[in-house]
Amino acid sequence: MLLFKPLSVRFAAPVAAVVLLLLVAAPALAHQEVSFQGYDLEVGMINEPVYVGDKSGLEFSVMKDGQPVTGLETTLKATTTYNGQTRDLPIDARDGADGWYESFFIPTAAGGYTFHIFGTIEGTAFDQTFNATPDGYGPVAEAQGNQFPNALPSTAELVDQAARGAKAADQVTIAIGVGAAGLVVGLIAVGLSLAGRRKPS
Repeated sequence: MLLFKPLSVRFAAPVAAVVLLLLVAAPALAHQEVSFQGYDLEVGMINEPVYVGDKSGLEFSVMKDGQPVTGLETTLKATTTYNGQTRDLPIDARDGADGWYESFFIPTAAGGYTFHIFGTIEGTAFDQTFNATPDGYGPVAEAQGNQFPNALPSTAELVDQAARGAKAADQVTIAIGVGAAGLVVGLIAVGLSLAGRRKPS
């Protein structure tokens, strides 16, 4: 009868549990990979998956022969476009991660965001556009499906409610204005009527 299990058996279960925990806890990371004249880039959104209202933004890395390419925050520029609206994205080098760059913003609408990165990489002209795709970084999603215990209105619903509230307020203002004008006219009519009834002394 064996009193001790072999080391491989004794540690197999704990190691498997740790690996499984890491796989479950690790955030989903989906980036678009592209090779360009000897450089390897990964482009995506920060903290994927991203929901409306999250602090997110653009992140990308540039490597050459497996080594990080640094200093590109001064030679590259970026923009993001959503539904025809474009915003400049100032690029910063990520602290403690050579070769990685980022630009934070808070997406306020669900859907796909397009990134345009342009400038030079170590003197080589670079100009490429990246879109949300199933094989790359994903679109921004509404947060309702992950809210608990109460689901808050979506951004689109809040905008619609605000627009309807503003329209209703305008209608109330018009009604008050018309009512006030009618009151003034009525008072003038009453005054004229009373003045006409007065007899000269």
